[in-house]
Amino acid sequence: MHWLFFIGCFAALPLFADDDLVALRREYNQAAASVDTLVRLYGEERLGELAEQAADKGILPAGSKLVLIFWADDEAELYLNDNRIGDTRLTPTRIEIPEIYLRESNTLRAHCWDTDRVESGFMAGLYLQDASARLRQVLVTDEKSWWVKGALAEQRYYVNAHPDIPGAEVIWGAGLFGEIVLQTSFDAARLRQASQGQPLQARAPSARREPMETHLVVSRLVQLQEQRVDLARQLEARRSSVQDVRYQGFIKGRLAFTLGKAGALAEASSVPTAEKLLAWAEALPAQDRDLVFRERRELKGVGHATEARDNAGGQKEKNEKGDRRVDYVAPDERRPVYGGADPSATGGGSMAGGVLYVRRRIRWDLWLSSAGLLAYLGMAGRQWWKLFRAKVWLS
Repeated sequence: MHWLFFIGCFAALPLFADDDLVALRREYNQAAASVDTLVRLYGEERLGELAEQAADKGILPAGSKLVLIFWADDEAELYLNDNRIGDTRLTPTRIEIPEIYLRESNTLRAHCWDTDRVESGFMAGLYLQDASARLRQVLVTDEKSWWVKGALAEQRYYVNAHPDIPGAEVIWGAGLFGEIVLQTSFDAARLRQASQGQPLQARAPSARREPMETHLVVSRLVQLQEQRVDLARQLEARRSSVQDVRYQGFIKGRLAFTLGKAGALAEASSVPTAEKLLAWAEALPAQDRDLVFRERRELKGVGHATEARDNAGGQKEKNEKGDRRVDYVAPDERRPVYGGADPSATGGGSMAGGVLYVRRRIRWDLWLSSAGLLAYLGMAGRQWWKLFRAKVWLS
């Protein structure tokens, strides 16, 4: 009986080995598909250019970090030299920009749009942060250095509470609402000049801290490429003449792997890009990452942008700056704005849509309450009338 037991164990070994091999193959496919998806999503050409660019040395002054604090009403996404920094929706956001994305001449671009037809505005500040966490101003949103379609941006008289980003003003284009692209530029000399200035006395607003999105993608690609290389090495060591367990980048056999409607897995183009990024990352100094995440607001997207409108009254007045707060808290999500309402007639602000909704709700409540009261009085009057008309027997 014992020999039957040993025979059964040895017979089961290939089965377990095959299961382990399929699991290893599945893990490799997942890593390869993730690399392919990220390269497709963020652009093979752009990531390839980033991998081939040697980071300029000494752009940031020694011991300094470059910090961007930005906020938008309602939504914005920012890019530095066409590398995506991040986005925001009515929430102050703070992102540290690694030096490897800086050049001698840099372009900062903000794609902004309004979704709620109340007020529209954007504000941002780019600062150098020293070892003592003190900020020195590099550039801020103003009417002198930010452009929209070849014209200088305009400062906005913003009614409602907004974050007090040091030195920054709320700006927008010539009209109201809509979708705009704000742009400015700065060079390495400006960074060096800022490092010699006095630190700001104002306290930075409480902001959501996030990593730079392109940097996060590059880091993820590098990790996936390391994983893919290691798995490929393991699969190659277990290569069999009976079955090729590693996908070669084209449809072959029943284990062929594709991305569905997106097309066949294109390792021939995505893997070289990932390999370049891996080699590029290995040559860089280690980057400090301050990844303290708060609950974020998902963007509604450009598809929800309100239509632009001419600014009849003009936004040139400079008499007040509105309610600026270091401890600014984003307002609650706004309810839909009903057609025909003019937000400017209520003084603008994030409460306009809510006030209109509350007024309409109160109006319906009053009508329903009045109808109920009339029905009750009618029923009570009818009962009293029946009692009054009822026959009474006298003894």
